Amino acid sequence: MFSKKFLVSVVLLLIGATTIAVAQNDLAVRNNGAMIWGKHAKMTLVAEPSPTRTTTHVKDSGLVTIFDNLAAKYPKGQYWCCSGYNVMGPSQGEQWMAAAFTPAADHTVTTIEVAVGYSQGKTNGVVLSLNSDNNGVPGKALKTWNASGLPRFGTCCTLVVESDSAGIPVSTGKQYWVVLSTNSHELDTVDAWNVIDTDQVDSATVATYPGVSNKWETFQTTPGLGFAVKGSN
Repeated sequence: MFSKKFLVSVVLLLIGATTIAVAQNDLAVRNNGAMIWGKHAKMTLVAEPSPTRTTTHVKDSGLVTIFDNLAAKYPKGQYWCCSGYNVMGPSQGEQWMAAAFTPAADHTVTTIEVAVGYSQGKTNGVVLSLNSDNNGVPGKALKTWNASGLPRFGTCCTLVVESDSAGIPVSTGKQYWVVLSTNSHELDTVDAWNVIDTDQVDSATVATYPGVSNKWETFQTTPGLGFAVKGSN
């Protein structure tokens, strides 16, 4: 027979486990998604999407598409609402993300569109930059923007759009990076860069910067991260 002490211990363990599970579930709900470790970086998954936002379309008015993996023909599904790689400040376990692209011709970049949403933290914001390549990883920032008022992660399909009227020249055949990072005002921010829904087969080159290692690490992933780069010839 089981002793009373053993039975009491089992009951306490079950209560403890239930309390933890409830707390974790509550945390996931309050923080707009469950944070998990992917194979290479932390991600956020939302099981029950929030009410859909109204999409604000970007009028390209003559812009040349340099790179685009968004489902532009489907404004109610330009990217996958509910799964993305985290972009986090240092108090959350710093992690930045970057996605590579290679222009097929010489262009001048004037607009970048990114599928990214705010998940938790005191500050709703992210640093967006266009970077050169440094031996296969993100190098020097060619242009940097501070974006705020991001849509809630788990909704669809508002894009974060930043522009530069002067433009940033990019060269054919050279790799560049679109980077999402945080600044000194976004210490506890957790954002998530949405994955695409236009290609579930081909691998995309992305990079992660975990603060502990102090260096960029590249990997191949399917699906890739949602963004578009546009400009002029």
